This record gives sequence, C-alpha cells and structure tokens, in this order.
Amino acid sequence: MWALFVSLFLTLVKGVVGILGSSESLVADGLYSFYQSFVALRVIYLGEYKSIWLAGVVVCLMLVLGIGDVLLFSVIRIAKAAKGLLVRPSPYALYAAILSIMANQVLYRYSLCAVKEGQEENGSGAEISQSLRISVIISSVVVIGIAIARTLSIYGDALAALVVTTIVIAKLFRFFRRNLKSGTTWGLSGFKALQGTGGPR
Repeated sequence: MWALFVSLFLTLVKGVVGILGSSESLVADGLYSFYQSFVALRVIYLGEYKSIWLAGVVVCLMLVLGIGDVLLFSVIRIAKAAKGLLVRPSPYALYAAILSIMANQVLYRYSLCAVKEGQEENGSGAEISQSLRISVIISSVVVIGIAIARTLSIYGDALAALVVTTIVIAKLFRFFRRNLKSGTTWGLSGFKALQGTGGPR
C-alpha cells in the first residue's frame, strides 16, 4: 500500500515539476512511477480480481503514448540545444529526482525486510522490490542528467531521458505481454466455467 501511495504521489510531483521545470527525463521518471503504482495495485488485488489484466493493457497503452511524447520532445530538445535555444532544467527538477531516490530507497529496504520475514506471498514482495530498485536506478540517471545539463552540457537531460525511456519501454513490453497472457488465461477459464454449467441461460 505504501508503494502504491508513494508512487502515485511521485508520479504527480515528477510530472508537474518535470513539465514546468523543463526536464523530459523527470517526466519519463514520473511515467515509470505511474507504472510502478499499477504494479503495486496489481499485486494487492490480483488474487481477488482476475480481470484487472484489462486495466493493465489500458495502462500500458497510456504509458506507451506518454513515452512516445517524451521521446519526441527529447529529440526536439536536442535540436534546440544545437541551436542554443534550449533552457536548462530547473533546480526543482533536480530536487524532485533526489526526493524520488530517497523515497524509493526507503521503500526498497522495507520491502526487502518484508520478504526476509516472510510477510509477502506468491513472490509479490520480490516483484515490488525489483520495481523499486529499478526506480532508484532510473531516478539516479535523471539526477545525473539534470546535473550535467545544469553544469556541463545542455544535452544531459535529453540524453538521460533517452536512457530512461529505453528502460521503461523494455519493462512495458514485458508487462504488456504478461497482461495479455493473464487475460487469455482468465478468458479461457471463464469460457470453460460456462461450458461446465451448460452455458449462459
């Protein structure tokens, strides 16, 4: 539950600050936090609501559109940087990325303790721990990119955004395939149940 709430909060913060603070990498990081919040939601409710796979497909499509937008604007930002028209990311974007690292690191450590104590079942704790660990890595890339963009090279943030989007796309592909597989399994089990009862009346 904490992973769900914190991820949703970070999605909002990083999305708003990334857009207003001229940081595409932070926006991409916010999209991953949104993905992570759905992972937490699926782990919590999958045992009760098998049909949540459909929501997973919808979330994947939303994230693909968001990532496509970030990729497009990252290329545009690189073109603007070449012409000297690009604004450096706001320091608040850097602070938001650091906040993300700290929050996800705390949750990651907590999730590891929960797994060791056997509080998580069916591998759910391991799945959330992996997602939190990747989130820490992504936010670290964002911090480095923004710091470089503010001090050394204006290209830093755009390049960091490209790295982050590559990681997110890889995760989304596996997540989308997994949700489709779950949906197929759920649909077949429902069809067999109908057959066993003689079909709908």
